[in-house]
Amino acid sequence: MKQVVVVAAMASLLSTAAVAQSSGSGGGSFANAYLIPTVVCSVTANATTASSCTAQGGGAKVLYGNIKVPSAANKNVILMGSLETSILTDTTVASSGGSKSTSSAQGSIIVTPKIYQCLDQYCNVVSSTPAAPIVPSTVTFDERLQTLSATLAGLNCTTNLTTGVVTCTSPETIELLLSTTSAHSFNFLVNGALASGVYQVQLGVQVSDIASTTNTLGAGATVFAGVGGGSLIEMILQSQTPFTTVSACTPAGTTSGSTLNGCGP
Repeated sequence: MKQVVVVAAMASLLSTAAVAQSSGSGGGSFANAYLIPTVVCSVTANATTASSCTAQGGGAKVLYGNIKVPSAANKNVILMGSLETSILTDTTVASSGGSKSTSSAQGSIIVTPKIYQCLDQYCNVVSSTPAAPIVPSTVTFDERLQTLSATLAGLNCTTNLTTGVVTCTSPETIELLLSTTSAHSFNFLVNGALASGVYQVQLGVQVSDIASTTNTLGAGATVFAGVGGGSLIEMILQSQTPFTTVSACTPAGTTSGSTLNGCGP
């Protein structure tokens, strides 16, 4: 299904916030907020073979926006990505005669941000490789693994009066359905100095489902994972004295180059 990126009413907003002069303060500007249509991935398994699907939702860049980076020093790019996500998992097990039945349903929604340098006036052509790394490189907005197992005797049972053996002709079934919808937001840092120019920020969204079941006696699994409304905002952050830049921290006990950049107390 072809995905169409819809520009939100905020896309024309380019107002620069006032920068306070106190030590360590920052200022920024909002630019190019985008909305996306629904992206859905849905599978059902009713046999012993697992079913799966992966939907990129319009390609590598479901959300994207262009931002102009000035030549002034102490500038960093901060990204704010938000998505409405939904996951439905439905598992059914069926067994008789004491056999075990298992059904599994797994869904995930993973976000990957990247930034590229624009090579023409309108950013229709961008660099083949990212202009700088982004931290974190991927974020799982939602993931669920639901597994249901049961060992059941069955229904419509009769007993052989001579041997005492109990025979059940119909399987018993158990079903579990879970459905959640959430809104998530995450901030990303372009971890590196960017030369002055125009860049395109791209937010990739991968929606994946896997469904499996161990028998065909009425057991099954269904997964529905989807992304609804979403927005992406890029912001220029100006570092003030005594800080010269914003960078990702290094976990305690490790070094970055010759200095230690701690993550906190």
